[in-house]
Amino acid sequence: MSHCLAEVSTGRRWRGLFVLALALPAAFSTAVHARELRVETVVDAAPEEIWRAWTTSEGAQSFFAPKANIRLAIGGPFEIYFNPADEAHSSKGMHILSYVPNEMLSFQWNAPPNMPQVRNAGMWVVVRIRPDGARRSHVQVTHLGWKDGAEWDLAYAHFQRGWTDLLDRLQRRFASGPIDWAREPMMWQEAQRPD
Repeated sequence: MSHCLAEVSTGRRWRGLFVLALALPAAFSTAVHARELRVETVVDAAPEEIWRAWTTSEGAQSFFAPKANIRLAIGGPFEIYFNPADEAHSSKGMHILSYVPNEMLSFQWNAPPNMPQVRNAGMWVVVRIRPDGARRSHVQVTHLGWKDGAEWDLAYAHFQRGWTDLLDRLQRRFASGPIDWAREPMMWQEAQRPD
């Protein structure tokens, strides 16, 4: 893995990312399908501000979830706690796979506990950030590693909404300040409501 980091840090990004892709565990390389989930938006903030929001615990807690444990390093934790009182609703144990400062971050991702086939099946997310005018950034989130099956289709629909909601919160975070988690409805809470 250190070879990958050296390649990325010297500016040979694509080669470094290709080497990183080769170094991923078999669960990642065999899970690659043409299917991907991509959402994007423009946020009124500079790329450096967006970067800090995605790559620090404090930043993630301002728009992603009430609690986060992020250490920006290859293999560092990328743990998001949607319900701090219940680690089942978290990405505990997920790690950062690669990054290019202020431009790209990739990390492992899982699914909610009610989707056991998908939960630890080796998915990952790539976040790309690029300038889009003065103090504006284009943010693209691509969720990869999809397989086929009914539970996978449910997970795809879940994350299509989830990533769209997340980018909405990111926009609101920079327009109005950090998210007030006491007032923000979360998807895991909806799943626990009786019909």
